[in-house]
Amino acid sequence: MSDTKMPAIIAHRGASGSAPENTLAAIRLAAEHGARWIEIDVNISADGIPVLFHDDGLSRCSNGHGLVIEHSLDTLKSLDCGSWFSEQFTGEKIATFDECLELATECNLGINLEIKPCSGWELPTTDAISQLINSKKTLPPIVVSSFSHLVMQRATTSLPELPRSSLFLVAPPDWHTLLEEVDASNIHLHGNSLLTKKQVADFKASGLGVYCYTVNTTDEAKALFDIGVDGVFTNYPQMLLEHMDN
Repeated sequence: MSDTKMPAIIAHRGASGSAPENTLAAIRLAAEHGARWIEIDVNISADGIPVLFHDDGLSRCSNGHGLVIEHSLDTLKSLDCGSWFSEQFTGEKIATFDECLELATECNLGINLEIKPCSGWELPTTDAISQLINSKKTLPPIVVSSFSHLVMQRATTSLPELPRSSLFLVAPPDWHTLLEEVDASNIHLHGNSLLTKKQVADFKASGLGVYCYTVNTTDEAKALFDIGVDGVFTNYPQMLLEHMDN
């Protein structure tokens, strides 16, 4: 498995505080703002094409209705995924993961790939994403993550060469066993006050990188870095990067 270390600041769903999340526009803006890595969420269409979308349902981030998994790629591509954010992004389309890989390569960005399946679709979703990745001769740096332990288990065999990161709201009591089962390199946790310096030290003693989501103020970021966290996911990468330089 490759040893891919992520930077301290990762653009969450692209620069999603300034552009519609998980779109090519948000990814481009993240690069323009100085981010070196992005985090994106990937589901699949009804015809098995990996697409960037966080929710199971379409209504929050598009003018569509129903579930992502219910619609073909052609139908998904007909939707407006930008005007919900602002008029400036009217007509922005749902991006395929293939398009994301091309853009990330062009912009020299690493990718934290969060596999985000609909319930019951964990294995087909992981398999479709893995098939695409494994078909590529060259790839940007990628770390695979998911809240689903089933997804993570599948990724150990379908994407064995890629580093893996297990996602939790709060680390469960059996975190060590769960991460060991999927040979995870990192643990990703909510950046809340429940995380302590001792916990971070325990994770690091086990050889894990520790990253927190979603951190949108400089005070939150500083508090997490002060207890030893390796990096944060943020909707505002430019702001945090500028703060780190000061």
